Amino acid sequence: MNKELISTAVTRRLNDVRECVNRFDPETFGDAGFFLTSVKELLLDHPNRASSLTPFSPPAEWVAADTDCLTSLRVLSLHGPKTMPGVPHPPANDFLNQLKVKSVAREPLFSLLAERYAWPLNFSFAADDQVREYLLMRLMTADRARIENNSAVAVHPDDLLLKLNLISVHASTTTDLRFLDALNYYYELLPVTVFSESQHAWLLISWFALYARALNSRV
Repeated sequence: MNKELISTAVTRRLNDVRECVNRFDPETFGDAGFFLTSVKELLLDHPNRASSLTPFSPPAEWVAADTDCLTSLRVLSLHGPKTMPGVPHPPANDFLNQLKVKSVAREPLFSLLAERYAWPLNFSFAADDQVREYLLMRLMTADRARIENNSAVAVHPDDLLLKLNLISVHASTTTDLRFLDALNYYYELLPVTVFSESQHAWLLISWFALYARALNSRV
């Protein structure tokens, strides 16, 4: 598929995402209603202010987080990266093994992922490539099969949303279209109502905001 066709398809999907977010009711998201309103303004203003959805760049070093993962996702969704000091990269092998153990036991990965990626752009750090590959594989095999064979309620909603947020962050930094393809697949697969009972339902909003940024990187 040539660049022009990709750009046309991506632009169409970006408009779909903007319209979908615009239909969300802030009252549905409780305390996160203001966050939703801010994301709506960001996405609706995008055609007039292209810099609002500037793609991310992969970090050259592991970055120290000055807050928790969930707060950082809101910051990235609305404002993009900020300058923070680098710190030594925590080895990925032990972390990947922990993910695999929990996955085999069908336990949520939320806490592990949120702790390691307190600054979510660290997910795109080069040395964490095996972690990214593993999460992408899980999304497109085990998680996908459970949803297709049962329903979206067959997976832990906050777990799935956090994975999609991290994949969206990386999709904006890479030329590897597999990550954007995974986001496109889940956007078409999941009914937004499935997340209404999740503990962090607003992660749907940050996912769409970050997904829009990843799409914009391909326009």
